[in-house]
Amino acid sequence: MSAPLNEIFCSACANPLIATAVICPKCGSPTSNYNQGAKTGKSKVVAVLLAVFFGTWAWLYTYSASSLKFWFTSAVTFLLSIVLWNSSGFSTDLSYARNLVSIQSWIAFAAIIAGFYLWVIFDYAAKKDEWYRNYTGK
Repeated sequence: MSAPLNEIFCSACANPLIATAVICPKCGSPTSNYNQGAKTGKSKVVAVLLAVFFGTWAWLYTYSASSLKFWFTSAVTFLLSIVLWNSSGFSTDLSYARNLVSIQSWIAFAAIIAGFYLWVIFDYAAKKDEWYRNYTGK
C-alpha cells in the first residue's frame, strides 16, 4: 500500500507526516522542510515602519544597500544645522525683515528634512517584498 501524495515519513521514527511538516510531532526531529521554513532576509513592513518613525535613520536597517543615502542625508542635515544655527539668531534689536528671513530659513530647513523623511519612506515602500526577503546585507 502506497502513502498518499500529501504524506511523508519522519527519517528518525518513520512516523507518517503531512508533506508540509517542518518537524515531527512524535519525536521532534526536523524534516527536509525545516530549512525552507527558516526566515531569512529582512521584512518590508519593518522597513517601512522604521522609516515612518525614525526617518533617515531607518536606512541603517539595510545599511549595506543604503549607506550612501544615509551618509548623504546625515551630512546635509548636519551642515544645514550648523549654518542655520550660526546665521539666524533672533534678537530684539534686529529689524522685522531680518527676523522674517530667519523664520524663512527655518521653514526651508524643515522642508528639506521633511523631503528626506519622505524619501526614505517612499524608498522602502517602493521596493518589492522579494528585495527584502533576498537581502543578505553583503
